[in-house]
Amino acid sequence: MFRHLALVALISSAASNACAAEDADAPLSALFGNAAESARAAQPAWSSPLVTTTGLLEQRFRFDVERQSAGNGARTTSLDGGRGFDLIVSGSNEIQIGLPPYEIRSAVPGASGVAGFGDWPFLRIEQRLASSPGNAGNYVVTTWLQVQAPTGVLRLTSRAWTYTPTLAFGKGWGAVDVQGTVAVVLPASHAAVIGDQLQSNLAVQYHVLTVLWPELEANWTWYSNGQRGGLNQLYLTAGVVAGRFQLTRDLRLTLGGGYQFAVAPDYRPKPLTPASQHAWLFTSRVNF
Repeated sequence: MFRHLALVALISSAASNACAAEDADAPLSALFGNAAESARAAQPAWSSPLVTTTGLLEQRFRFDVERQSAGNGARTTSLDGGRGFDLIVSGSNEIQIGLPPYEIRSAVPGASGVAGFGDWPFLRIEQRLASSPGNAGNYVVTTWLQVQAPTGVLRLTSRAWTYTPTLAFGKGWGAVDVQGTVAVVLPASHAAVIGDQLQSNLAVQYHVLTVLWPELEANWTWYSNGQRGGLNQLYLTAGVVAGRFQLTRDLRLTLGGGYQFAVAPDYRPKPLTPASQHAWLFTSRVNF
C-alpha cells in the first residue's frame, strides 16, 4: 500500500516541479504537447456526468466525495472514489492514473467502524473509436480497460485483482446529450463471493445558461454469480454540473453535486442489497 501511495506522490511532485520550471506565461501545451487540443477538436464539448464515466477524452485532475447511507444503518464517506489524473496521450488515446479511495465507515449495531484506503483502480487505458464534434455528427464511441489492485485495508478490500472492460457512447441533439456505458466487472479471484457483474449507466443532460448541465442518470448492476448471484440493483441520480469556469489561460474548473437513491430491489440485509439506500455526491475537476 505504502509503495502505491509513494508512487502517486512521486507523480504529483514531478508534475508540480515541471510546471514550476516553466515560464508562468507559457501555455500548458508546452508541457503536454498538442494531443489534448487535437483530441478535443474532434469530439463534442459535453460535460462529464456525475456517475456515468464519459466516453470523451479528457485531460484533467478530478476529485469526488460521496456520502452513502445503507439500509443497515451504516454510513460511508468515500474521498476521491478512485478518480485522479486523466491524460490525453494522442489524438484518440487517454490514460487515467487513479488515486486510491479513502473511506470512513461508521459502525452498524454490534460492529466497529473503519477508516482506511480501499482497493485502488490505479490505471485505465482508453481508446476512442469514433467521434464527431458538436457542429457535425455530435457523437462519441470509446472503449477502455480499467485495472484495480486489492490494496485496501482488511475490511475494505475484495482481496482480488479486478478488470473492467467498458464500452462508452454518447449522442447529442442541440442542448441535449445522452451518454452511457456498458461494462463487465471481472474479479480474477474470489468470484464466488464478489461475483462477476454487468454494469450499465445512462445519463441525460441538458445544457442551459452556458455553464449549467442539469442531469438525470440511471445506474444498474446485475450479478451473474457470487453472494448476490441473480440479483440486481438500480439507482437513479439527479444532479447538476457547473463549468467550465476559467481560472487561468489553461486551467478551467468544474463543480457539481447530486443525490442518488436506490429504486430496486427492496432492501435485504444479507447479502446487503442494494449496497446503499441513498447518497450525496460531489465532484470537482480542473481541466488543463
